[in-house]
Amino acid sequence: MNHSLFRNQQQRLFQLAKAKRISALELQSTVEQLCEAMSEMIQCERVSVWVFDQERPALIAVNVYHGSHTKGDVLHKEWFPHYFSLLQGTRVLSITDVSTDERVKELYPDYFEHAGNIRSMIDAPIVMANGVIGVICCETSIQKEWGKLDESLAGSFADLIAFLFDSIQQQELEKKLEHLAYYDQLTSLPNLNMFYKEADSRMKNTQYSVCYIEIDQLYQMIDALGYDSGDLIIKKIAERFSRMLKDGEFLAKADQGHFIFLTDCSNLEERIHQIQFLLTTPFKVNDYDVAASFSFGLSQSGSSAKELLQTAQIALNKGKESSSRNSLTYFTEDMKDSSRDHFEIEMNLRKGLELNQFTLYYQPQIKASSGKISGFEALIRWNHPEIGLVSPDMFIPLAESTGFIVPLGEWIIEEAIKKVSGFKQAGAGDIVISINISPRQFIHENLPDVIFRTLALYNVSPKQLCLEITESVAMEENKLVIERLKLFSKAGIRLSIDDFGTGFSAFVYLQDYPVHEIKIDREFVRVLTDNKKSEALVKTIIDLAGNLELSVIAEGVESPAQLNLLSQLGCDHFQGYLISRPLPSDELEIWMDRFEYYL
Repeated sequence: MNHSLFRNQQQRLFQLAKAKRISALELQSTVEQLCEAMSEMIQCERVSVWVFDQERPALIAVNVYHGSHTKGDVLHKEWFPHYFSLLQGTRVLSITDVSTDERVKELYPDYFEHAGNIRSMIDAPIVMANGVIGVICCETSIQKEWGKLDESLAGSFADLIAFLFDSIQQQELEKKLEHLAYYDQLTSLPNLNMFYKEADSRMKNTQYSVCYIEIDQLYQMIDALGYDSGDLIIKKIAERFSRMLKDGEFLAKADQGHFIFLTDCSNLEERIHQIQFLLTTPFKVNDYDVAASFSFGLSQSGSSAKELLQTAQIALNKGKESSSRNSLTYFTEDMKDSSRDHFEIEMNLRKGLELNQFTLYYQPQIKASSGKISGFEALIRWNHPEIGLVSPDMFIPLAESTGFIVPLGEWIIEEAIKKVSGFKQAGAGDIVISINISPRQFIHENLPDVIFRTLALYNVSPKQLCLEITESVAMEENKLVIERLKLFSKAGIRLSIDDFGTGFSAFVYLQDYPVHEIKIDREFVRVLTDNKKSEALVKTIIDLAGNLELSVIAEGVESPAQLNLLSQLGCDHFQGYLISRPLPSDELEIWMDRFEYYL
């Protein structure tokens, strides 16, 4: 073999391939040039490049040069199985006479006649890291004795094609990695990394404001509509939000259910109200009309994108403390200290459960007709080793908003049912335990399984468990809520409407729900003996409950006068500091032994 000629020819091929970094758009023209050059170098009429189809066992022509260029021909493996197998173990397939060579007898005469009465051929598999991905074919209608130079050039040509394909794959991988780094895969919106990059660049010359936006009660919507609905809800909101953007505005997606809006609008409040209005139109999800609401945290205070975003997040969290929906809050400096305290509590919630820092207290409930203890309400307490006793009013809303309320609620259920089992073993088998179930937990898919499994584990009757839910949850016109109410009621579990009278539901709705008890809010009881309107309202509630055959319990009873008046009005059960404060488990049995009825 003429080594000098081979090196020159090989160098020519490499120069064609490496002349510039080939893009996917330029690949076809480059392959065409290489096919023409190869045809000239080894003096063959037909040069083609084929790749394997990933979806079916076939070779597809990327380019066929035979005086002109064509592509798209297909060779199916079922037609030429031996040839397809041959490509997997061959460096170069050099054949002088295709009509007599056993290796390609299945290609003769049909394929070779169709290709232009081919007599001689050199094929070389295209090999990449993941194996053989195709083949290059050099064919001629004039019978030819191939030399070592021809075979080496064919192998080099196949390697060059592999190099080009690998280069394209690398470019595509780089683009994909860049997209992954800077864009959200679900919505295709810029992500947090792109937000920082874009915002810092823009803020060098112009004053910008950042709005951190949260989809209100997203997890409750997902729990109610099904877990496949979450992505669809977020995509539809992202699409709608993107259509609202004006010149100079920038939208990014932060985490699940959160968006970042960057704007240089001078009238920020007017622009945000406009966005709020445009986002309120319902959209379809799993055949339901979903009307999402949003909460906004706004900040114009910060020298960097990161600081602006942090202060906008603080503003959002501050607004969510007072309203779980439709809050619009501007950042002020005094929010930082408050935010830091809440952050520390939120970070310690899960750790607190792991370290057994939570405990249940039990507040007794007595029955008016018999004067006996009828049950206890289980109340969660958190005794943090550094902060001290953390008020439930502070950590329960945080647990609800972060989703921690679900595992915390499951712990409460098990501890309370375990306590009922203890009562049973001590001979007090008719005691009922009441547990507050948060809105988020009530519609969580695991709740029925957790309750029924725990009752069975501790051999406790469902009749000894009462689930207290808020009026807003009970009156929700939601198929899942109604089904769950019926499921628990049918199983024998009592259902109580907590804080009754503080919501906006019509009393008449009670007749359609399988609840057993309503609990008069302590605020009505507090002013009961001093306020005739409150007395009339309580009497109305008690009379209504009697007509609907529902039991009534009054909470917050603190004086004998309140208890006496409630008894005269027909209240069935009482709970409050007059009876007892909430007690830790180790004090409960002592209190029960010493209990005296007050009426």
